[in-house]
Amino acid sequence: MNTRRNFPPLRLAVAATALTLAGHAFGQAAPSEREGLEQLRATTLALIQALVEQGLLSRERVDALLRQSARTAAPTAAPGAGATASVAPPSAPSRPAGAVVRVPYVPETLRAQIKEEIRNEVFETAREERWADARQLPAWVRGLTIEGDVRVRAQGEGFGSGNVPAEVYRSQVDSPAWSPDLVNTETQRRRLTLRARLGVTAKVSEDVVAGIRLATGNANSPSSESATLGNYSNRLTVGLDRAYVRWEPRYDLRFEAGRMAVPFFGTDLLWPDDLSLDGFSVRAERDFASGLFGFAVAGAFPLEELALSRGDKWLYGIQVGADWAIAAKTQLRFGIGLYEFHNIEGRRESEPPPTGPRAGTVPYQLSQYPASVRQRGNTLINLNDPTSTAAPVWGLASKFRPLNVSAGVTFSQFEPIAIGVTADYVKNSAFDLDDIRRRAGTDAVNDLANKTTGIQLKTQVGSLRLAERGDWQTFFALRKFERDAWLDAFTDTTWHLGGTGYKGFSLGGAYAIGRSTTLGLRYTSTRNLDDGRRFLAVPGDPTSVSGNLSSAPLKIDVIQVEVNSRF
Repeated sequence: MNTRRNFPPLRLAVAATALTLAGHAFGQAAPSEREGLEQLRATTLALIQALVEQGLLSRERVDALLRQSARTAAPTAAPGAGATASVAPPSAPSRPAGAVVRVPYVPETLRAQIKEEIRNEVFETAREERWADARQLPAWVRGLTIEGDVRVRAQGEGFGSGNVPAEVYRSQVDSPAWSPDLVNTETQRRRLTLRARLGVTAKVSEDVVAGIRLATGNANSPSSESATLGNYSNRLTVGLDRAYVRWEPRYDLRFEAGRMAVPFFGTDLLWPDDLSLDGFSVRAERDFASGLFGFAVAGAFPLEELALSRGDKWLYGIQVGADWAIAAKTQLRFGIGLYEFHNIEGRRESEPPPTGPRAGTVPYQLSQYPASVRQRGNTLINLNDPTSTAAPVWGLASKFRPLNVSAGVTFSQFEPIAIGVTADYVKNSAFDLDDIRRRAGTDAVNDLANKTTGIQLKTQVGSLRLAERGDWQTFFALRKFERDAWLDAFTDTTWHLGGTGYKGFSLGGAYAIGRSTTLGLRYTSTRNLDDGRRFLAVPGDPTSVSGNLSSAPLKIDVIQVEVNSRF
């Protein structure tokens, strides 16, 4: 809407009159009156500038108004005062020497009336146009922040020629099993993806903040917000990605509840960038010395609520760490965390499913690991009772109680270039073969190897932040991720296209082509780990599988080119 056309001529006339009268009167006024007249002129100029900034008055109209005032007031300017009151343009006509100029007296009441009228007119327009009415807007809106980002990515997925066909994975019916949901292990894929996020944060009071963020992505993919394009231009799905309330009663204590960003320090080995957690957390900090402070984080996050059981699935976590300025331009940060995935393990049923009126009213197979969230890699067991011939219902073989150590150091001695090195290690301390055998109800898991560690090393060189045009970053990362080190549902979807049970590397970089806009390139290559259990199969006969499908050949290369813009 063009607000200038709604600005009544009367308001311009009032401003012009005040400015002209102040210019006339300043040169002839007594010293006692000049201060008041200068105040009037300054106030009028400030109000006119405010009208320009709000789009109610054009800059060209202001310039014309000021030139008119200068031409009118210049002849009356006293020596030494003209430069202060106004500056006449070179073409301004001169008056004959000794000409008498009558200057009208501007009383204080008129000056106050002019200022009040202009102010009221501006506020009235503000209310009508709904752009600045402090009486209608609640106080917390002053602390409102809007942010978001849009990422468009071209992704190519290449599969090794020696990969085992997906039908072999999908034919598994017995315990243990791995990656039974794979649908593509051989066909090269090219696609475009889009990620769009929009968040609003409001400072409700001095110590309370509330936030909401919407994002694209599959509702059944907790660790990715990318949506694949190419659905005949149908609209994309947008969901509630975050919604939280944060209370900070002290500068060093924070409580947060709702759906929030991961509160723990670490890398994308365990915590993908797109992952959010439901639940509540508390964070405390303490200064130990100059340049050294410690932190502690604890949280509880529901994974699945069960209507017919008290055995709901939860994630509990606690982490302690420190941030230490080792030297003037060397920063070290590290954290040690212990996590518990409570009731996440599968338990095989001993009896057939209930039928008749009891069906759906008694708990049955509630320990399954839903296909909608699992990716690939974790060891699975069939939860069907021993007499069942139905399609397998899969649950996790191992319990998960991972211990995680993360550290990162940043060297800024070469400003504006910074060098960062991070290391991340995880070990699932809850793996117990005897416990798995009891819950699986079979001796087929007797030779299941303990593959429960993960490690990542990463180096990054470039600008600290990709904020301004010309900023750049490059990185190189090595990773080894054994199959039962971490829950595969919460893993990055670029490495091995998601999941665990692989090793590989990733390298790439990004360049800021404009303010907060980057162009990035990344190449990631991974392959399945071999745990020493030989995989055998007769070509063309998926039922002939023997050995360990966790060790089956599966090589995946992923290349990504993307544009990412933040606001």
